[in-house]
Amino acid sequence: MTILSRSLLLLATVSLLSACKKENDIPVLVIDPTERDIDVTSGQVMSFLIEGRSDNTSLARLVITSKRGNGFTTTVKDSTLSGERFIWDWEFQVAHATANYNELYTFTLFDAEGKKMSTTRTLYVTLGETLLTETSGHLFYSRNSGVHPESAFDLQDRVQVIYTADSVLRDLQDNPVNGSTTELSRSWISPADGRLIRFNGFDYANATDISLKNAFNTGIPLEQVDDIQVGDVILSRLGSLPANTSYYTAIRITSLLDDAGTADQDRYVFNMKWAVFVE
Repeated sequence: MTILSRSLLLLATVSLLSACKKENDIPVLVIDPTERDIDVTSGQVMSFLIEGRSDNTSLARLVITSKRGNGFTTTVKDSTLSGERFIWDWEFQVAHATANYNELYTFTLFDAEGKKMSTTRTLYVTLGETLLTETSGHLFYSRNSGVHPESAFDLQDRVQVIYTADSVLRDLQDNPVNGSTTELSRSWISPADGRLIRFNGFDYANATDISLKNAFNTGIPLEQVDDIQVGDVILSRLGSLPANTSYYTAIRITSLLDDAGTADQDRYVFNMKWAVFVE
């Protein structure tokens, strides 16, 4: 159903409500889909078409909260409104998880006099596979570089960081060869307490969130990976995260620069994909 069709349906619903009662004492809030229980798949884009109006005064706020299972209630939207009517198409991606879950969304519309109307929708989420997005051209330098101190990499923010940064930011770091000042070590460690697996048999091109997680969990996680080569696929699970969060990455090495006689420009270049699971 198009946004225009959904809007017309909502307007018709509001008109019907108006016909039953010419003037409402509280603001009127209508949500599409109208079903209170909705089956969805993790990774799916969910859309709520939200319409509100007030017969007596202007609208003031729209508040949306969410509560997963028996967890805490959190505010996901708190928007200031004006005028007597609004319509909004709210879209978001249903979160990945490690098991099926349900999430309660509560929509509350306030008018300028503090009167309100609330309604709820519950998403019943089953796990689905999502093809992962790739970002490219990431790099960080040799720890022996005299001009580039960015010899580590933050996989969550996908940025290079200096080797003196907080260890929780250094998901990857060059691990210099003992006694060598000019050669690229081709060795990585994770000061952030992550784990690494070289997995060149992994189907990187068609990677999904589930295939990445399963591939990592079938391997032998290591604290260090050596002899890194162009074309290698390195899987990682990040450390220094909350206990209920698992963050996996797939890294494909696209280039290694190892100049003879100097380490100043030596670096690793790679593309990556990632998936996050919250229990």
